[in-house]
Amino acid sequence: MNFIIKKAAFIITFSAVITSCFSCAKAPNTTTIRLLMPGEEPEGWERIMSKYEETGAQETGVLLDVEWVALSDYNDRLDISMIGAENYDLVFDAPHKKIRTFSSGGIYMPLEDLISSGNYPNLQNTFSNELLEYNYYNGHCYGLPIMHAYSSGISCVYYRKDLAKKYGIGANGQINSYSEYEKFLDAILANEDDITPLGITGNRGFYTLFRTDEVELAKDHILKESLGSTAYVLLDDTDSYVVDIIYEGETDERMAAFPEKYRDGALLYGSRLSTIREWSKYVEDDSVNRTEAWYMITDGLAASMVDTLDTHDSKLSQFSQALPDAELGVFIINDNVRLRKPEATLTKMMANNLVCIPSWSKKSDAVLRFLDWIFADKDNHDLIELGIEGEDWEAVGDDKYIPLDTSYHFPGYALTWNPDFVRINASIDDEICKYKTYELDIDSYYKSPLSGFTFDTTEIMSEVTAISVIRTSVYTALENGVVDDPVNTLKENTARCYENGLETIRQEAISQINDFLKHKKRK
Repeated sequence: MNFIIKKAAFIITFSAVITSCFSCAKAPNTTTIRLLMPGEEPEGWERIMSKYEETGAQETGVLLDVEWVALSDYNDRLDISMIGAENYDLVFDAPHKKIRTFSSGGIYMPLEDLISSGNYPNLQNTFSNELLEYNYYNGHCYGLPIMHAYSSGISCVYYRKDLAKKYGIGANGQINSYSEYEKFLDAILANEDDITPLGITGNRGFYTLFRTDEVELAKDHILKESLGSTAYVLLDDTDSYVVDIIYEGETDERMAAFPEKYRDGALLYGSRLSTIREWSKYVEDDSVNRTEAWYMITDGLAASMVDTLDTHDSKLSQFSQALPDAELGVFIINDNVRLRKPEATLTKMMANNLVCIPSWSKKSDAVLRFLDWIFADKDNHDLIELGIEGEDWEAVGDDKYIPLDTSYHFPGYALTWNPDFVRINASIDDEICKYKTYELDIDSYYKSPLSGFTFDTTEIMSEVTAISVIRTSVYTALENGVVDDPVNTLKENTARCYENGLETIRQEAISQINDFLKHKKRK
């Protein structure tokens, strides 16, 4: 009852929702579908919808009623709406939101048979059966995978290239190695009293810096997975069954089944934790309480930060406006990615974002017709994602564009992202363009043997919750480099985890992965 009262109170006080309904002028044979989308309504959205009504709505008979919800409130809004079976026909969800829970509770509609029915040929062409299967939850595809590329983006460091040039670091300021990056940080630390060398946030810490190459691990039949906590799954030489699973911070004795070079844990996690501790001299003392790092750069307070290349365009625009006399540099962290080699990035072919149809919707056909229209061709897709050609953007060939001076910015991650429908900003540096093209190529990825596997924690939630509390007690400190003896601290924490159910989680993970691999082998 307290849960219901709390949710009801949230609905009453909810003030971050903006509704856009374009159903007033609908023709007799049109259907209006309701969408729940994250973020603020894009500036100029009414113009785009008017254009859509002239084109897409005439073809599909589908009009849109979109409810935009501030990102900070979206999780709660989605929770309330789906538990209350509110009248929505398409909603945004994600693995880090509710898809795992709602897919097991009958909240969402299975999509694989609908898409393969032949009634929606553009969806079937864009989202293959294989791709859909990689994005199954609880045995079905409960959400259309929305992905810009086949990974979480190219990890990189954004840095003050003008300062790298000033101190003679790299070739004309271009950083291409950890050693050059360290020299850059040292130069800032020694000479720029008002600038923090590396800006980090409490929840991310050092983020993707110093991580072990997961492709190299996979070729040694080791897969890094989140299984109640960060785990390393050792498969046999044919990737057919689990030999063992160990967690970060295990004793050396528990590592016996792993190849010799991994048995002391240094290559898996130990060296990284020690390096983070050493590099903590480059970050501000109170980094654990920092919530935003990028604005440290644009405010002139930091010289670098870690992110992905996905955000490059917006960062470059903001940087140029904030620091017109400075220069933004990009250091691609992974050596093989920097050299644009094939199979340089491990992928599970799983999307970080999905769009789902609530199981009670009576308009699934209209929703799928609308989605089929989006992915029919680039003209349709680009109208929603980029705006009106000639007003918001201009085409440069088939795969690039130049943004015009408007403020229309659609959150593509929530509806339109797909590797086959990407236009690259032609105004950015040619080298960055090459990387953005490279990450769209499926040949640049190494497919994980566990592609499509998701860990179902339904039966072990009490253990998972207990372990999460224990891990959280040290995670932020370790990732921010504020622990004097990080490796032993992690080992002590792992021992506590085993006292509170980690072995139960491990055995469940072994069972589920073996079942997954058996099913995969039969196929």
